[in-house]
Amino acid sequence: MRLASLVTAAALTAALTAPAQVHTTPMSGRWFAADAEGLNKQVAQAHTLATARQGNLTPRPHLAGLIVPHAGLDYSGAVAAEAWQLAAAHPRNRTIILLAFSHKGGPRGVVSPKVSAYKTPLGTIPVNTRVAAELGFPQVAESELCDHSLENQLPFLHGIVGQAGFVPLYVGPLTPSELNAAAKKLALRAAQGDLIVASSDFTHHGPGYGYQPFSQNDTLPEQLRDRALEAFEHIGSLDVPLFDRFLAETGDTICGVHPIRLLMASLHAARLPHGRVYMTTLDYVNSGQLTRDWTLAVSYGALAFHPAQSFAVAEPDRNSLLAHARAALDSGKPSAAPSPAHLNQRTGVFVTLKKKGELRGCIGTLSPRTALPATIADRTLAAAKSDPRFPPYTPGEGPVTLELSLLTPLRRLPNWRAWQPGMGAVLMVKDTNGQQQGGLLLPQIATENGWGRDEFLKNLSLKAGVPPDSFKRRDARLYVFEAQVFAEPESAANGASPAADAPSPAANAPSPAAKAPSPAAARAGH
Repeated sequence: MRLASLVTAAALTAALTAPAQVHTTPMSGRWFAADAEGLNKQVAQAHTLATARQGNLTPRPHLAGLIVPHAGLDYSGAVAAEAWQLAAAHPRNRTIILLAFSHKGGPRGVVSPKVSAYKTPLGTIPVNTRVAAELGFPQVAESELCDHSLENQLPFLHGIVGQAGFVPLYVGPLTPSELNAAAKKLALRAAQGDLIVASSDFTHHGPGYGYQPFSQNDTLPEQLRDRALEAFEHIGSLDVPLFDRFLAETGDTICGVHPIRLLMASLHAARLPHGRVYMTTLDYVNSGQLTRDWTLAVSYGALAFHPAQSFAVAEPDRNSLLAHARAALDSGKPSAAPSPAHLNQRTGVFVTLKKKGELRGCIGTLSPRTALPATIADRTLAAAKSDPRFPPYTPGEGPVTLELSLLTPLRRLPNWRAWQPGMGAVLMVKDTNGQQQGGLLLPQIATENGWGRDEFLKNLSLKAGVPPDSFKRRDARLYVFEAQVFAEPESAANGASPAADAPSPAANAPSPAAKAPSPAAARAGH
């Protein structure tokens, strides 16, 4: 043990005292502009397009990971910029660990380039050689690795990488034990606040790529999009075997498979202080949309990974959102009151109306198209007027109280046994007629009814309109989420100022029950 410590210390000392090796990117003039003015213009244009595509949404806190495309800036630049904008909004005192790979094969396992900095036309980006040495991956000369999967990210790193620098790693094939060992190292860094970024494009379709599962017809764009969304879903599970099964079944030509697998395993293993990790799809674009030529088509996606608490709000905002919902309910129309900029986020919401403690209406959405306050106002009115189990609510029938549930994104589970208390769930399964059915239950229903896993999932199946054991079927898909739940006190129904009653501020707190719709059109109640 003592000898191992001495060897590690010696390796760290050698790494920190080694002469600087600045790598000048050879991609200038090939994948992006060769001069500072031209490259600045390309990067600025990518960010402008990204903002136009995504809107002026406020970045969520506690960003843990990203998947970013790496084609030429004129192709995937806007999609990549959407991801890097999130990184730019976070503290600069943490290290960005960039997982790249070699398109020409490269070494097995995880290796670290022998580089102290990268130089582009925009300047020099420092490598955190201390963290690289602490991670302890074998070092390889950059000349043996150099690949655009890493180099095409460099223009975006200017202005994002702070004094903590970044750590470039190249990832090749890994055995399960090697993947687990590497993931444990990165999980420790993620738990300390470092950002893990995997570089990858998605499906490469066409004769030149040797992959043509879809016909060259008018349905190709939709089929490629569906294939990408299916890949995103499997990646968001953070379950590497489930992702591997997807790859084996589809043969999908995702080029950055090895960095993605390591990112997934690392975030799955990480014990983040802000809860379990959930994935959000930031954007998707296919090169065919840009070139109008689908003969050779490559899919680009930007994915972000946040812990559960990133989707929660602090107490003053809970009070504000409840007041916003109350104003919509009392006036019968969406509130026009301005909202704080930091609430300009798209978050899944369920709104529950209760009368004397009993359900009076509950409707929500898993895929909001508007910012949080507007979504809450809209769903409040829907819960009051459009829940098919109740007649439209009128103020003359007596007071009601409002309860809000803010949801994380859905995460697919590898199997039903992985469900845990505190999780809400969506079940998608076909009925006896082959029609897809969906059911949803919010997390707190298990607590309210004293249900364990099996009873919760049986009731979820019934909510979907299928037999109670349907959740065990091989073709069933089970998705989970967490919710932050807060409500008006009873006095608010009688005209007092609404205030949140004492929920946990963490998004992984148990939440109230809801009825179960399909994920596409969520309509929920107890």
